[in-house]
Amino acid sequence: MEAPITQATAHNNTIVAVFEDRVEVKSGWQSQNVEALDLKQVATVAIRGLVNATLTLETNTGRVLRLNRMALPDARKVKKAIERQKQRAGLYD
Repeated sequence: MEAPITQATAHNNTIVAVFEDRVEVKSGWQSQNVEALDLKQVATVAIRGLVNATLTLETNTGRVLRLNRMALPDARKVKKAIERQKQRAGLYD
């Protein structure tokens, strides 16, 4: 098993984990629903709010994933990790 670079939790037992080549969003009871996004698929990452922050991931296809009620430091760590991995892979212009 590969260890994530960083991970954080959101509302309703939703876990977002950033790996070297992908972002995984796990939801449901015992994280039974796993959705993996390649870093190439992630177009933008945004944070909104101060206390209960919302992390928004938008894909190239126009799909928007909103992870509500995250702690602001956790949301910042996830955003920074995604941007750092995209920059390291040369996916930012």
